[in-house]
Amino acid sequence: MKSFARLTAALPLFLALCVMGLPKVSMGQAPASAVEPAVDDSEFARILEYYSYDLDLPLDPRSYGEWPWRGPHTLYKVSYRSVREQRVPAYLAVPKGHEGEKMPAVLILHGWNLFWGKNEDWVQQWIPLLTAQGYTVLAPDHFLYGERKVEGGFDAMAKTGPYYYRDWMCQTVVDLRRGIDYLCSRPEVDPGRIAILGGSLGGWIGEVLAGVEPRIKTAVLTVPASEFVREQTPAFRVINSSNFYPRITAPLLMVLAGKDSPERNARDREHFKLLTGKKQLVEYEEGHFLEPQKYNADILKWLKENL
Repeated sequence: MKSFARLTAALPLFLALCVMGLPKVSMGQAPASAVEPAVDDSEFARILEYYSYDLDLPLDPRSYGEWPWRGPHTLYKVSYRSVREQRVPAYLAVPKGHEGEKMPAVLILHGWNLFWGKNEDWVQQWIPLLTAQGYTVLAPDHFLYGERKVEGGFDAMAKTGPYYYRDWMCQTVVDLRRGIDYLCSRPEVDPGRIAILGGSLGGWIGEVLAGVEPRIKTAVLTVPASEFVREQTPAFRVINSSNFYPRITAPLLMVLAGKDSPERNARDREHFKLLTGKKQLVEYEEGHFLEPQKYNADILKWLKENL
């Protein structure tokens, strides 16, 4: 009975973490402000191989229907082919009133949310905000999230090994690179004007993606969970953010929450210093979940200026 009471008392905290994004998890023992030295160029060239794929791999795009009656866009349910015979389900939102135009596009990277995937509140609130500004939006499910969730599938809190996390990240990033392939194939998208917008877990993924994908015109990373992996072991160096920030060339906006984990914020600020190109850091005095309806002005301004 006491165990049940303790479980009931902990339930609100668990639900809050699911809404806010990836919880604070540290797999290394470094102090909160430490950032590991990046690997050299020869080692990074080996890391890049984990995120490479056959460029002539057919996309085999499919569309399952459209919904034009809600928001300033028509929403399409689509999927496309990725590596290892994975199909990636996604929403494609195309702004209304721009027929015949080549529009800029935003690829949204959702957070840690178990089975919600692209259906999380953060993504669903951002889609109409972006399409109202004339951006086409692609919102895929990460590997083992959303429609791709399986029993026993990826869980950031699970006690699994470094190669498990490496393989999950590599699949997810290549899936997103294939998402850029898909956007480039769309007649309404300008392939030279593609941005990424990642939040929490999606911010960590976005750090890696921005470091390996040259077609990204600009990147916006909000409350990125870059403290999750902090070691330079053979497996972890493939997904350690410290190796990717010095290689990001696209203009980058980082958005932090002042009331977020101090460990996360300290690490993100150190990573921000590693950027050598155009960059801006914005911080709100808020918790980990930055409600898009409230905290959008800086992001929309950045996209307008850099996309």
